[in-house]
Amino acid sequence: MNRNFYLANNRILTHILFWIAYILIYTGVHAEGEKGLFYYLLIELQGLPAAMLVAYINLYILFPRYFKTKKYGTYALTATLLLFTASLLHRILIEKYIEPTFYPTTTFREPIFVWYMLLKGMLWILSPVLMFTLVVKIYQQWFQQEQQHQEILKEKLSAELSFLKAQVHPHFLFNTLNNLYALTLESSPAAPKVVLKLSELMSYMLYDSQSSYTSLEKEFKHIQNYIELEQLRYGNRLEVSLNISGDVSAIRLPPFLLIPFIENAFKHGVSDQTDQVWVTVDLKYKSGLLTLKVENSCTNQPEQRETINEADYKKGIGLQNVKRRLELIYPGQHELLIHKETERFTVDLRINNPEHKANE
Repeated sequence: MNRNFYLANNRILTHILFWIAYILIYTGVHAEGEKGLFYYLLIELQGLPAAMLVAYINLYILFPRYFKTKKYGTYALTATLLLFTASLLHRILIEKYIEPTFYPTTTFREPIFVWYMLLKGMLWILSPVLMFTLVVKIYQQWFQQEQQHQEILKEKLSAELSFLKAQVHPHFLFNTLNNLYALTLESSPAAPKVVLKLSELMSYMLYDSQSSYTSLEKEFKHIQNYIELEQLRYGNRLEVSLNISGDVSAIRLPPFLLIPFIENAFKHGVSDQTDQVWVTVDLKYKSGLLTLKVENSCTNQPEQRETINEADYKKGIGLQNVKRRLELIYPGQHELLIHKETERFTVDLRINNPEHKANE
């Protein structure tokens, strides 16, 4: 038996309670008998050693050696021999020792061995014990295999998430260093401020993001730092609207889950434009629904609606990464819509009950 099946995680207690239940059930069958329950209780106690012999040999020898290894024919043969042997020992114990010792005045020695009682012991007393223990072991084996399968899936998921999370760091750092490089080429006085913001971003990446989940407030602060870096880069040419609403204090999300959408708004949207550009970010939590809406200006192209895998905009590491992470962490709990209109690019992300997932 698997320890998870034990009552109060106590193996001995579980076995004791099982055999007590076994005796009571078999005694209860004779509830309407003429000789009273105590008499039948004593009768069932006489058969307990044989039942225990069948149960434990089946659990710890026959099942693992033959049934588990799919030697079903050998198992059936040895199980039958076990039933016969246990029933035979049971009859010998009763006729040779128990009855002459405890019932000497009412017991008469039979001239021949009572073989029909032997058969009755095999079919009525011992076969149910054998079948019950067999079912228990089959279920235990299935349960352990299912646990192992789930553990493998969990490890695979964890490894994949770690790989995806590791991809975010160099991708984000690459974009930020490009910004800093452009400012240093121009000898911009904003370069020291960029270094300071980059230091804050690196602190978040190295420390706060090591856990599976981080607070939404920290993630939002990270977004603010990123946008401030971009504002230094674009100057007065960039107009940014950043809003957050709702009770987000208790919300926790996987780190770097939201930032790729903001990154791509700049990298694939406003960076290709020379005129006035704008980006709006609205983050809202209400009634168990977290929504992120990112919009940015873009060049005037015919209105079209695309799936996430079709546009060049959506082929970057960041968006492919976050799309996969959403599928792994929030399966069936999220909706991601990315579409392009005239002079506007919009990303809508919705996550149902994100705090429930974070608390698991």
